[in-house]
Formats: sequence, C-alpha cells, structure tokens
Amino acid sequence: MLPFEGASMSYAEKNLAPGETIVHRARYHWIYYRTALAMLLVSVVFGLWWWIAGQRLGSPGGSAFFGWIALLFLAAAAVTFLFRRIRASADEFVVTNRRVMRKVGLFAREAEQAPIEKIQDIRLDQGVVARLLGYGSIVLETASERGRIVFPDISRPEAFRNAIWGQASTPAVATTATTATTATAATATVSSAPSTPAPASTAERLKELEDLRLRGLLSTEEYARKREEILGSL
Repeated sequence: MLPFEGASMSYAEKNLAPGETIVHRARYHWIYYRTALAMLLVSVVFGLWWWIAGQRLGSPGGSAFFGWIALLFLAAAAVTFLFRRIRASADEFVVTNRRVMRKVGLFAREAEQAPIEKIQDIRLDQGVVARLLGYGSIVLETASERGRIVFPDISRPEAFRNAIWGQASTPAVATTATTATTATAATATVSSAPSTPAPASTAERLKELEDLRLRGLLSTEEYARKREEILGSL
C-alpha cells in the first residue's frame, strides 16, 4: 500500500450506504507485474552477456553495447513496475453486504457496481498455470445496465466468488425465515378471528423499493416496473 492511501478513505468506504459494510476485498496477484518481470529478466540476460564480453571474451565494444541494452531494459522494468504498483494501489475490487463494486484508474476513474440480487452468474476463468499460482479472473453476469463486470488477475479468486455467493444467500435465508414467521402468525390469526388483509407486507416492499431508488441502486425504469408489479399483486 502506498503511504498516501492510509491518510484518506478508499473509494468504496466513501460510497457505502447507511448500514452497508465491506465483507471482502480482492487484490491483484503478483502476475499483474509480469511485463515488468519479463523486462527485468531480459535485463539480467544482457547483463550476463555484458560480463561475458568484457571479462571472458575481452571485447570492450561488445561489452559496452550489451551493458547499455541491459540498463535500458532495467530502467523500463522499473518504470513499468512503478506504474503498475500505483495502479494496483488505486484499483478496488470490493464485495459488500449489498453489492459488488469495481473501481479502476487513478485520475480517470471507471466505476462499476451491481446489487447482489442482480447477479445472475459468476464465472471463474482460470487455466492450469493460473490455478497453480493462485490467481484468476472473475466475470459477473448481471441484470443491470452494465451486463458484465470483469475482475482480472486477482489473487484468491475463489474467496472473492464465495464472498459474493455468501451475500447472495443471506437475503434468501432471511426471506424464508420471514415467510415462516408470517405463516405461523396467519395460522394463529385464522384460529382466533376472521381473516383480515395484511397491508403491512406490501407497504414494506414499497418502502424497500423506494430506499433502493434513493441509494441509486435502481434506475427510474426499474423502479417504475417493480412498483407496478407490487401494486398489481394486491
């Protein structure tokens, strides 16, 4: 982490809604620096040729040539690594208890997010080498406007995927418990008094829908369509 990161809140922390918490953060794997590592390897190879030409072959001209190339690749590797390091510190891949967030870029930002309930599928792209080294890319298929969100070259991609599925199952468990409690209460009411309509359930659904719209998790079209569905079920 760069020194200036600790002095301020991250993008995800600044954009958390009331009651929303971060449950998982993904980071780039070291393979993200592969270009810089390749340049460093080339620099080492030319450095060896510089030493061989100067010390073993006695060729000062060839030694100088190989030496300059080694320095050139070494400088390129250092610049590439520094750029990637700053980019890795700025990019954020976050799972909260309500949504998945992806923010990339330092000055020109690109931010994507999707509510947990709109995630339709999670694909893990991981070849044999990636599996051995412990990295991969996560691709989310969502019902939101973005459609697809990609998290490339992240470390421990299985943990990131499991964190999303873990949050996706929480609402279902809560809904099941609420349904069971409501059914028990309805049975008790029927046995003691004539059945009466319970508008509280519809009111709560409308309130929750309005809350999602105010937090920007639903577009105007989605809000209108869902509201019509709730009202049409009366």
